[in-house]
Amino acid sequence: MGEPEVELFIKKVGERIRELREERSMTQLDLAVRSNLDESQVQRLETSRSAPTLRTLYKVVKGLEIEFETFFQFNKNIEV
Repeated sequence: MGEPEVELFIKKVGERIRELREERSMTQLDLAVRSNLDESQVQRLETSRSAPTLRTLYKVVKGLEIEFETFFQFNKNIEV
């Protein structure tokens, strides 16, 4: 994967976090509290200003109360 593909993947991960959070009617603060993160960190993840570590992604997925398989079920028209 080249650098542009990595950046696109990070962007899609952020979009997925936002999508799942909004589906659950959660604010960024709600997700931050449930994930034991700072609200600003959630904002940076969703806007792709920060790439999540595996540890952070684990916390987010658990905060969303979903399985990893669900998180990575990207919209079919998203090319990564």
